[in-house]
Parts: sequence; structure tokens; C-alpha cells
Amino acid sequence: MTHIHPGSGRLPLPRLTTVTTRGGSVSFDVPADWDTIEPSPDGDVVAAVEPDQSDRFRTNVVLTFADVQGSLAAWQHTMQRREAQELDGYVLLDHDEVTIGGHLGLRRLSTHSTPAHESVTTETWTTLVDGVGVTLTARVGTLRLAQLAPVIDAVAASLVLRADGLVPA
Repeated sequence: MTHIHPGSGRLPLPRLTTVTTRGGSVSFDVPADWDTIEPSPDGDVVAAVEPDQSDRFRTNVVLTFADVQGSLAAWQHTMQRREAQELDGYVLLDHDEVTIGGHLGLRRLSTHSTPAHESVTTETWTTLVDGVGVTLTARVGTLRLAQLAPVIDAVAASLVLRADGLVPA
């Protein structure tokens, strides 16, 4: 999504609000009108989902944390292999090294089908900080990708990771 050329037909960037977790050590921006969910009390998963319009896939971003043994590349390979096994029609489109919140990271662009046979494009940013894997995943219906790419780019660019407090004491 970060490589889509700006063009006509895009909506202006919505007002964003900052979501924080892990005692304020991690933050990222999401559209203010999206529902923010923290399904785990320890802050290991934070999600934001666009308002429900029952006729289409709800664009969403999910931030997860996991204890990781080994290298970033090995962990990323395991995650990609798992997604390929679990997601119908999974296709890896692109991957590269990037900087995420000031840390070396990896970016993946992929697509798959939902059980309702909707095509979904996923962009994932992953980094490893002191043994904690941090992954920000954005999913959008493929037909709406060009329209929502600026929003997804803004969310990804806003991710801030402060190493102090990221790893529980």
C-alpha cells in the first residue's frame, strides 16, 4: 500500500486519534470514527475497525505483541508460513526491510480470500525489540485498496515504540 501512486478518487485523510498501550510505551494513530478494541487485558492485542457497513469487509488494523525466541527473519518466516496454511488463497505479493518505530523491521504485502470469497489485501509491519515481537497488520478489501491506502500509510507511519516499558519488568 505504501507504493500506490496518489490519484483521483481518494477520500481525504480522516481525523486521526492516538491509541496507546503497554503503559504508553507503544502508540499509533487510527481514524477517530473507527471502533478501538483491546481484547486482551494485558495489552497484547489492540485493534481498530472501521464502522460496520454490513455489505463489505471492514478495514481493520491490529497491533500484536509476542515473546519471540530467535531472529526477526526466522519469526517472520514462521508467521508467513502459518498465514499461508490458514488463509484461503494466500499469496505473498511483496516483502522488504523497513524501519518501524526506529527499529529494523520487515514489511509484507499479501492477499487472501475471506470465507465470503472477498479478496483482502494485507500489509504487515513486524519488528523485534528485546525479545518482544511487535506486529502491525492492516487489512482492507482489495477493491477499496487505492481509496484507503493513505489511511493505512498514515497508521503505519504513526507507530511509535519506546523500548522502555515495551518489555514487562
